[in-house]
Formats: sequence, C-alpha cells, structure tokens
Amino acid sequence: MDALKQKRSILRSAFTRSGNNLEALLAATQLKASDIEINFEQISERFKQLKECDTKLLELLQKENCTSDEYEKEYTTCESHEDKFIALKIKVKNVLAGDAKNGTDLPHYTDTASKCKLPEIQLPTFDGNPREWLNFWTQFQKIHEEASIDDRDKYQYLIQSTVPGSPPREIVESFPATAENYKKAVEYLKERFGKESVLVQVYIRDLLQLVISKNKCELSTLYDKLQTRIRSLDSLGLTKDKYADILFPLIESTLPVDIVKMWDRQRHLVQDTQGKSDLDLLMDFVKNEVDSEFRVKISREIFNTGKITNKKSVSQYSESKPVVSTACELLTANDNNKSTENIRKFKKFDSCIFCDKSHASESCNEVSNMNLDCKKDILKKKKACFVCLKRFHRANQCKSGHKCHICKKRHFVILCPDLPSNKLDKLSNGENDETKTSTLNSHVQLSDVYLQTLIVRLCNGKKEMFIRAIYDTGSMKSYISSDVAQSMNYEPISEVNLKQSLFGAIETDEVSYKNYVIELSNVDNSYKCKFEVLGQNRICSEIKQIPSGPWLKEFKMHGIKLMDLENSTLKVDKEIKLLIGADVAGKLFTGKIIPLKSNLTAVHTRLGWTVLGKLFGSEPSVESKHSLIISSLLTQTQCISDLWSLDVLGITGSAHRQTAKELEEETTKYFNETLCVNAEGGYEVALPWVVDNSSLPENKKLAEKSLLSTKRKLMTSGKLEAYGEVFDNWLNLGIIEKIPQGETGRVHYLPHRPVIKEGSTTSIRPVFNASSHTLGFPSLNDCLSTGPNLIEIIPTILNRFRRNYVGVTSDIEKAFLQISIREKDRDYLRILWLRKDDKMTWNKLRSIGIEE
Repeated sequence: MDALKQKRSILRSAFTRSGNNLEALLAATQLKASDIEINFEQISERFKQLKECDTKLLELLQKENCTSDEYEKEYTTCESHEDKFIALKIKVKNVLAGDAKNGTDLPHYTDTASKCKLPEIQLPTFDGNPREWLNFWTQFQKIHEEASIDDRDKYQYLIQSTVPGSPPREIVESFPATAENYKKAVEYLKERFGKESVLVQVYIRDLLQLVISKNKCELSTLYDKLQTRIRSLDSLGLTKDKYADILFPLIESTLPVDIVKMWDRQRHLVQDTQGKSDLDLLMDFVKNEVDSEFRVKISREIFNTGKITNKKSVSQYSESKPVVSTACELLTANDNNKSTENIRKFKKFDSCIFCDKSHASESCNEVSNMNLDCKKDILKKKKACFVCLKRFHRANQCKSGHKCHICKKRHFVILCPDLPSNKLDKLSNGENDETKTSTLNSHVQLSDVYLQTLIVRLCNGKKEMFIRAIYDTGSMKSYISSDVAQSMNYEPISEVNLKQSLFGAIETDEVSYKNYVIELSNVDNSYKCKFEVLGQNRICSEIKQIPSGPWLKEFKMHGIKLMDLENSTLKVDKEIKLLIGADVAGKLFTGKIIPLKSNLTAVHTRLGWTVLGKLFGSEPSVESKHSLIISSLLTQTQCISDLWSLDVLGITGSAHRQTAKELEEETTKYFNETLCVNAEGGYEVALPWVVDNSSLPENKKLAEKSLLSTKRKLMTSGKLEAYGEVFDNWLNLGIIEKIPQGETGRVHYLPHRPVIKEGSTTSIRPVFNASSHTLGFPSLNDCLSTGPNLIEIIPTILNRFRRNYVGVTSDIEKAFLQISIREKDRDYLRILWLRKDDKMTWNKLRSIGIEE
C-alpha cells in the first residue's frame, strides 16, 4: 500500500502541473488550438493513470477494514481531482467548439476585464424553500441550456447545487446518475418546487404576513419587502392587470396609519394618472416618501457628526408605544420597586438623572429631602453637570444660563446650599423626619429584620385598650400616641420642652410635649405598672409582625408565648402606639435571653416575650420595608402633601424659617435705616452685611487672572472693543469711578465677564462674580444677606394686578444702575479693566451692578 501511495503522489503532482499549464493557455490573450489539444491529451492520459491508482488504493482500504472517516477522506480527495478534470474538459471543449464554428483562429481578446483575476462564481444551493427557487433556477438555467456540456456533467452540477440532506438533494440522488435521468430529475424539481401556482400563493401569503405582523418596521424596509414580492410575481410571468386588484388592498393595509392618510389625500388631488393603476400610484407614492425620509436622514447626519450616533434608529412613521403614567405609584413606598421597573420599561432618553423616571430632574420629589452631599454623589456617579443636571459634561463646560431663585448662583434650586433640606446631614434616603431622637430606616430585600414589639393592655379605671408597643433603649424618653392618650382620657400632668438629638449629631428646635402618667399591664393582666410618657402625634412607620413559619414550633418548644404575630387571635391596630424608652425599659427586662436557630433572639420582659434579629427562611417583606431603627422611632411617614412641597422654590413653612425670618426682618430694618437720598437726588443704599467683613480677602490676583482670560475670549470673538466701550460709557455716566493709585485700606476686587445678547438693546454687558473667593476665605456673597424671598409674594402681586380693569406696566432703563452704593462700601466693589494701551486701570462701582 505504501508503494501505491507513493506512485499516486507522483501522479497527482504531474496532473496538477499539467492542469496549471492548460489553464495558463486558456487564459492567454492569444490562443492556439494546437497547443490546447496537446496539453489536454497529456492531462487526460495522466488523469486516467491517476484514476486507476485511486481505484486500487480504495479497494485495498476496504479489504483492510479501515474506518469510515479514513475512507471518506481518501474518497473526497479523489473526487476533487476528478472535478478539476471535468471543469478543464468543459473549458477546452467550449474553446475548441467556438473555433470550429467560426472557422478562424481563436479570437484575440482585447477586453480589459479579462486581465483581472475575478473570484470564482459560486452556484447557489437550493434547500427546498419555494422562495429561493427563482434565485436558484435563474443561475442554474445557464448550465441547463448549455449544449456543449454533457448531461452526465450537468447531473453532477445539479447534485452540487442542492443542500446535502435537503428534499431536493434526496430527489436528485434518487435517480440513477445517467444522461437520460438528468432531464427527468430537472422536470421533477420544477414540478415539485417551481410550479407557478404554488409560488404565487407563497408570495401572496408573504404579503398577508406583512399585514398581520405586529412588528412594525421602518417605511424603507417595508417598501423593499413589498417590491421584492412584486418583482417575484413579475418574474413568474404574471402581469399586473391580473393581480393588481388583489394586491392593492393588501399593500395598503401594510402601511402605517399616517402614510395611508397622506396617500388618501393625495390620491384625490392627483388628476392625471397617465393610465397607471392604483397599485402603481401607491408604490410611486411610497417610493417618494422613502426618498424624502432618506434625504432628511442624510441632512441630519451632516449637521450631527459630532454627536453620539450609535442610537437605535426609529423611523418617523414607526408607531411608538404610549408611555404609561406612573404618578400614582409615587405616593407609596411599598410600590417603589414596581414603579421603578414600570418607568424603566417606558424610559425616555431625557429622564430624571436621580431616579430615572419620566420627569424633569430639577422637579424630582424623591431627592427633595436628601442633603446636598447625597445629591452631588448621585451626579458624580452618573457623570452629570452640577449646573444643568445633564450628563457627559462638567459644570465649567456648561453653557446653561439657569440661576437659582434663592441664592442667584448657577444651579437649580434643588442643589442650592441654602435650601433647608440640603443643610441636613445624611439620613436615610427619602426619610422625612419631624421630631425624633435618632432614627434610621433602611430597605431590606434579602431577609426581614424584626424588632422588640409586643401587645400590651392600656388601662385607665374601667377603660381598657390593647395596643402595640416597642422597646427602644436608644430613646431616653418614653412616648405614647396622642390619639390614644386622648381616647383613654389621660390628663396631662405637665408640659416638657425638649430638643431632639437626631442621627448624625443634628439637633432640632425646642418642642413642647404633654406629659402623661399611664397604667400598663401584660395581656393576661398578671403584671401592672405605671410610668410617665410624652405625647407624640405619630410614633413611627409600620413595623412588621412575626409571620407564620417553622420558627413558631421553635417558640413553642422553648415555652415562648408571643402575642405580636401576624395571625394572632388578638386583633389590634398594626401601628405602634407606645414607645418604651431607656427610662423605663431597664426595669421591665428580666434578663432571660434565648438564642434561636432561626437567627432570632428571644428576650423576656415583665410585659411578655419579645424577639429581635434577622429572620432566616422568611420571604422578603414586600408590603413594608421599614426595618432598622437605631434609637428613637419618632418618624413622620410620607405624606401626599410632600409631592407639592414648595421648599424647592425656597418657600418653606413657618417652622423651618423662624431663623431665616428673623434675619430677613433685620435685613429689611437695616435697609430702611440706611436708605437715603444723596446729593445728586438719587437713592443710596448700604451693603447688607450679615457677618463681619474683616475676613473678606482682597481677591486681586483672582480678578487679574479672570481679566486676562476674559480678554483672550473677547479678542477671539471680536467683542473686545465693544466691551471696553461699555466701561467707558459707565465712567462717563458716573456708574463707576477711577481709584487713585495711592489709596489704601480694606478692599475687595470682583471678577467680571461679558454676557452677549445680540437681539437686546444692550448687546454686551458686564456681569460681576460676587461668589468668587480664594481657598479658605469667604466670598462677598457669603458676607451679605440675601434679603427677603420675594418669590413668596408673587402670587399676591398677581392677584392684586387682576383687581382692576386696566393693567399698566413700565420699565425703567438700567434701573439698578441708578441706585448708588454708600461711599465706604464701594471699596468692596472694585473692578479691573485694561486701557487701549493694555495698561491696567482700577475702578470701583458707584451703583448696584449685575452680579451672579
């Protein structure tokens, strides 16, 4: 066998060389028939020898019982050489046949395309899908109609043009490989897969599928699919007059509603149809719409090359799903997760940066009670701007001109440091505390944490009531719900003024509490006690009771009798009505503690058993997620009125603005005392200092640096001269005044920048930055009082404006610039500017400038 393989290797090399030589002759520009015939005879003789050698080798392999893989490998190699010989044989026969027909020498090809080495054309393979029959037969028909190719060779090509294992391959292989059976196999394939009536039904059903399909696609894609089906019907020889009346309503039904409406309007406007059918007119109309959409898309791409383009393209005719309103889910903490999921399903690109819901970021209620650090942390994580709350740029790159209504700085009110909620230290997310000692609520999703709750009997003479109570050793006082104290007819014995120390070392204002003496006993009335409590409107949010489960058997085994269970026969209000603090709890604990296998710990008290800890094996609570209380449970739950709270506008309740109101009153009083009429007949005011200005820095270097930066930007935009004219005009009008070089004393320089409004009467004007400061020192705005919040009185002004029939408005030109500043305060409003010779000048404002 080894000698036979060696001989075959030599024959294959000789066959390959002869084949390459023959292909080179066939590809030459000047062909000679004699050379081609000689080379073909040589390769035919070598193929004959190679074929005999391959046959002997395959017989030996069968005798030696080789594996099927080895035999298949050898057989495939033999077949490849046979296929190459057949291809060369056909090429030579075609060339020689053309020579004999013309009676001349073989033509001299001058076509430049013949010099290019093009890739081989792969015959399409047919798998039995009727939709692919036209593509397959159009290509194979060239071989089928070629008279120079023997039918046996055509039969081999037919086998290669079918997918292995497919019905067409099985049909072709079912015929013996003879020349007579080739035509029978082709006719059977035509009868089975190429029947015209079957193909028409297939394409009509495809159109019906487009009609009933729920997946709406772009108009251009829909148009291409329609044209494909129509062309296929044309290829079958069906004229449009046969199927136009059938296809027209089908195609019209596949189009979006907006396109159908536009088509119906245009259909009645067009007078000259030039003999076209409704189907032709409809397809022409759709084509025009596709072309128009494509032109719009190109124009947008040209002007949006710098933007992110990897967005999902949506046609303007695609029918979008409605966004489901989820405002009703914002009221309950219980459905918080569900509402978030719903919103994310219908999430828009321009959603809230804080909670991903469909509203403006600056109006988000979920972060209205977060402190400023928490809000900034969220913006940092999402790479959002602190000014406009949009993503992918920083505050120093932001071009937004929005200003806070409270402090007049560049940010939304929700990020204002002066907002009361922003001054709190970090509490639990979204928590709304009123009066409490120290509270922290957290959302638990993996397992539930249970607290020391129990059911007790409240007594007052013959009147009794069962309520839920909780032990809280982190609270120095005990509290009772005010409605329960009133219901039990308890009379206050005194009033106590207390300040509450919150979690994070925050103290509340002093609040007055009513002091009661209550009588308490356990459920079976075997133990009674009396102690003092303070009245509180609401103790805390709902605390979950122990649910049913295998742990109840463990309680029973240890003799633990719990009353505060979900399935307890004793029905009480689930809200906590009594908080037993550290002033009483120590006297009620017996010291008996039992660790349980369910990860709970049972603690015995004189009022009954309690359990606390994280319970393993229970499903996470869905209805209640208020689980971890650190010290006091004096919380105020979410209220519906929080949704329209006006603190984001700086409009707060009286409890939050006592200190601010006093400061406003002092500022107003100081303003009235210092307001006067100067020698020029105009008003003059003093700066409303709120703190000592001795720590206010000179700020000169910062102003110089800002001036040079402003100059470069103005030179780039060509506005430097116009900006200088504004200062020259102010100097002539007395709005600013020059400073003698030798003048000394405490001063403060203000940086400034230009604001350009082309359509305004003052196209360019300076704006002074009173918030700038050096590190470790205050700014001018920090030392001045902002004064009363005038936003609160806007509704009153609007109502007063509507009282009479005629409303009159007026505008004072440069109103603020006509109010001068007190002489000794002007040194804190110094500014720098450059003359035309680039020498720096020192000036100071004599009147109120526009500040930020």
